Amino acid sequence: MPTPSTNSSSPTEFHSFADSSPSAATQATEEFFGLVWPGKNSAAQLAHTPTALHKVAQNGESDSPNTIFEGDNLDALKVLGSEGFRADVIYIDPPYNTGKEFVYTDNYRRRRKMGSGSYGQWHAEWLSMMYPRLFLARGILKETGFIFVSIGEDECANLRKIMDEIFGEDCFAGQLIWKKGGTGKNDSKYAVVEHEYILCYAKSPDNPGFNVDEGAHTSTNYNFSDERGNYSLVRLDSKTLGYLPTLDFPITDEKGRQYWPDQPTGKEKVARWRWGREKVAANYDQLVFRRGFVYTKNYQKKGARPRSILDGERFGVTRAGRRDAENVMGVQGVFEFPKPVRLIKHLVAIAGGPNAVVLDFFAGSGTTAQAVLELNAEDSGNRSFHLVQLPQPTAQNGPAYAAGFRTVAEICVGRVSAVPGATFRHFQLQASSVQDD
Repeated sequence: MPTPSTNSSSPTEFHSFADSSPSAATQATEEFFGLVWPGKNSAAQLAHTPTALHKVAQNGESDSPNTIFEGDNLDALKVLGSEGFRADVIYIDPPYNTGKEFVYTDNYRRRRKMGSGSYGQWHAEWLSMMYPRLFLARGILKETGFIFVSIGEDECANLRKIMDEIFGEDCFAGQLIWKKGGTGKNDSKYAVVEHEYILCYAKSPDNPGFNVDEGAHTSTNYNFSDERGNYSLVRLDSKTLGYLPTLDFPITDEKGRQYWPDQPTGKEKVARWRWGREKVAANYDQLVFRRGFVYTKNYQKKGARPRSILDGERFGVTRAGRRDAENVMGVQGVFEFPKPVRLIKHLVAIAGGPNAVVLDFFAGSGTTAQAVLELNAEDSGNRSFHLVQLPQPTAQNGPAYAAGFRTVAEICVGRVSAVPGATFRHFQLQASSVQDD
């Protein structure tokens, strides 16, 4: 194996909007819009500090396009970045900082003191963990790529602010709401929380947008048809898009009658056409003159634009995620809260093409890998998955340990191995003098 060498495409060269943000000290003494917390500067510096670890091959298929890394995802992201790795889609399900203990540690509130000045520290530690990882994630995301981050109520607002800073507000692609519970518990003091969030950002504001959700449908009634298919009628004039004199002109039908944008009673210069003169002329056959108005034909398409509400009936609830893991592994209870495979399949499908490179650096039980493999089986795609999971010890009194899984990384490898048709290269991050290619 060759001796590792310094790569010119190191993580320190990745650009981010965070590069130009004022320091925490500056933000504390000057008026500034943004999120600042103790330790932010140190957290940002972690993204620029080279890792001393290298990937060492374990068991796996040497020619597989898929990979699983065991190790700290901060180091893994630096290794991947130095190798020129680029992802089309990133999905992560990080700790939610709820104060509860899962198979992995999900509590960054060690210094929480209710009613004291140090109350914010429980947010600060979680933010300092997430910040450099998101910074590096942006660096390895392709220009046309998307990142999805699952999160709960506790840190959703804070997460969105740091993602605005790192990715840019103009790259915000949506705050999706996933209904995680099929039924609500009635022991809540306030509203029963049945949902979680998925924040989505594009790498570039010039991103062409999401793919059509082929499993969705609109509520539109397509009551008309011609040789091209079924269609609905949509008014060509609009009162909400903002008046423009260049879009306020007469359109003449085949009988010589003129039509103008329909102005509200008693008002002028409010309504205008959605199309300009040239587009009207080029698409005149798509116009319908009906009852004094001009309409355009809206043809029925397969699928629909993705929606922000992800209902549990279609995308699965929490217990469906548990069943997905248990069914493929043949072992019950090894991972408490995996996301449903259907949910991750949807995100990958709307954000990437059939050859998408998909990265999950909070891999957990490996749901993302199963989602990618199932999508490939359904549409003959060539997507690849790349997972990173910390070898966090499992609880010795828990079902995972009893089933022989000593770390969460072992659960991940075990589950992915059990998916039909799965192949992958398996690496560990180690302080080694040699590096595997």
